[in-house]
Amino acid sequence: MRFSIGIACDKIIPVGINIDEVIEKALESAFSRALQQTIEGKAEILFKRAFENGSPVARKLEQKIEEGFQKFFEKGIQWEKKKTGFKK
Repeated sequence: MRFSIGIACDKIIPVGINIDEVIEKALESAFSRALQQTIEGKAEILFKRAFENGSPVARKLEQKIEEGFQKFFEKGIQWEKKKTGFKK
């Protein structure tokens, strides 16, 4: 199905629009968004399980957070006017 109407200023200009193609692209886009949301939801569930208390991943993550906290506390807080951030 095609529509061929277009208006520019005071002139009518024929414009070809393939409705079937527009519908197909819209359906592909909607499918892609729905699929991405579904995958993200399922992946989030898997990551939450991986990060549950006591899991090896959770312990490693907690260790890294504690190391970052210590580094921030020791080197990131400036009591005098100096550059902010971590010192390398």
